[in-house]
Amino acid sequence: MDARLTESPRAPPEAAAGEDSLQRARGGDLAAFRELLRVHKARVYSIALRFMGHRADAEEVAQDVFLQLHGALAQIAGTAHLKHWLLRTVTHRCIDRLRSAGSRPRLVPIGALPEGAAVAAEQGDPLAGAQVRRLLLQLSPEARAVLLLRFQEDLDPSEIAAVLAMSVNTVKSHLRRSLDWLRAQMAGGKHGT
Repeated sequence: MDARLTESPRAPPEAAAGEDSLQRARGGDLAAFRELLRVHKARVYSIALRFMGHRADAEEVAQDVFLQLHGALAQIAGTAHLKHWLLRTVTHRCIDRLRSAGSRPRLVPIGALPEGAAVAAEQGDPLAGAQVRRLLLQLSPEARAVLLLRFQEDLDPSEIAAVLAMSVNTVKSHLRRSLDWLRAQMAGGKHGT
């Protein structure tokens, strides 16, 4: 019999290391918690920066998310749950912060982009262009969250619905309307959000 058919599936080594770090962090190991931060800080900060539009605000949101994570470690079931928890928490923190501020976010200066942004632009990241970033900041917080999770995190509509506690139809509606609006703006049209 083919050995590949009889072997039990194994988690990739980085997933096993992530599970180990999570277990140790739950037990109070600060080095393990720092490892979790190292692995996930770029994702959380990048979402916050694109969402908030200003480096200082993004740093505060990311710090809040990781402080909240430290208190919630006992509730995190595994690395997949941790990723979902982080995406949900950072998007909700950003939405709450924008709602409480009651104002539009400031534009992201090109120099404030994370180091990977130039590489992402070269690799076809649809959210990497400066004009798209400026337009993204004009969308409602919920629509912005949907687009970031779809195109930055490559989540499908059902995964986005779970992260944002929305129906799949609402997610699809945000995607369709937001993409139509972005296309019109890029083409020079003046449609509302």
